[in-house]
Amino acid sequence: MAKAKPKVLLAEDHDLVRAGFKSILNSDGTVKVIAEAQDGETTLSLIEEKQPDILIIDLSMPKLSGLAVITQLKKQKNPIKVIVLTAAEAPNVWKEVLDLGVEGLALKSVSKAELVSGIKSVIADQSFIHSEIQPGLDAYLAELEGQKVPEEDAGDKPSRPKKLSVREKQVIKLVAEGYKTKDIADMLEISDRTVSKHRENIMTKLGMTASAELVNYASHIGLLKVALDEIR
Repeated sequence: MAKAKPKVLLAEDHDLVRAGFKSILNSDGTVKVIAEAQDGETTLSLIEEKQPDILIIDLSMPKLSGLAVITQLKKQKNPIKVIVLTAAEAPNVWKEVLDLGVEGLALKSVSKAELVSGIKSVIADQSFIHSEIQPGLDAYLAELEGQKVPEEDAGDKPSRPKKLSVREKQVIKLVAEGYKTKDIADMLEISDRTVSKHRENIMTKLGMTASAELVNYASHIGLLKVALDEIR
């Protein structure tokens, strides 16, 4: 008797993108897509209902972000294997995802051959990191290591005010996830100029001078683990 194919839940809010990846997976035959989800809440419901072996998920989804979904699954110690497909070309986001213990991580630009190979690695209980991600991730980790402050000096750093509006926190989250000004403007239904102004105000309030600080701040306060509409 032939061995059953691993069952996959595909979670992606863009119909065309989801259809494209579903076609790739089904045509290869390594796995079987048994369910699809367009938002984070539905993803969690389908995992409980369908009991898939693998979750292939985007990070930016409505109702509940991909990071929030993954965080819940890991807290529950759910055995499902998780592969993240993301458009975020931001090393800090990649690190955040990998720190949660996912089995695979790739950009949406990943080739069919590398994606299928990566899925096979995950099925075999190995990890998978897209070849286009690894160099940037290595450089980011090296940079973080170089920025470490000795414990005896940590107390000398001034604390930063954190009185930010909901909109400012939303802008921080999207900047940290790698979105460009125009994309942020479209997602928040505001002008490019307003996004730029928010970003300028945020940097001033937090006493920051570089975008890397903004990215690290977003990760530190947990903005990467919640959906836009969950920010308060």
